[in-house]
Amino acid sequence: MNITLKKEKAVSDAMLGQQLMSYARSLQEEGQQKESKEAYAAKVYAKARSGQRLTPEEMSFLARTNPELYRKVLRAQMLRRELESRLKNCKSKQEAQEAFSAAVGSISDKDPDRDMIIQALNQAFKEFRESGDYERLPDTREEAENEKKPHKTMEYVQNGNGYQEAYLTEAEGIAFVAGA
Repeated sequence: MNITLKKEKAVSDAMLGQQLMSYARSLQEEGQQKESKEAYAAKVYAKARSGQRLTPEEMSFLARTNPELYRKVLRAQMLRRELESRLKNCKSKQEAQEAFSAAVGSISDKDPDRDMIIQALNQAFKEFRESGDYERLPDTREEAENEKKPHKTMEYVQNGNGYQEAYLTEAEGIAFVAGA
């Protein structure tokens, strides 16, 4: 009986020690979290003001801590997505530049969020220019219109099992071949 009581006491002492260590760790982490929360807030605010894309976690943090800045960032992100959509539909580098200029020009000089929005638009245009999509575009509209678009043709082949297979191929010109 005495041995079981000693074992139970040892187990409870070990559990108590673990609980105390856990509590001490949580206090230490809480102190570090206060410092890191301030640093995180500063990082998110700087990222928002510089027009960079925010993660969903950062947007949620902004919504909780600074609703006014959150609304401004939402507006800047909306205009950024609108520009990105326009850029994807551009047929030439000239057209992409004009879309960017029109987006920046549409922002009033009196807009209090002008700097943040322009930063977001600049960031979007920079990312587009660095993408392969921009490099594949012709320089001017005229070049885009003059480019020959490949024509797609359907080619039928009978395989060894007697089944007909169809292949879609791209060709520069349309050729007509008739088998006799």
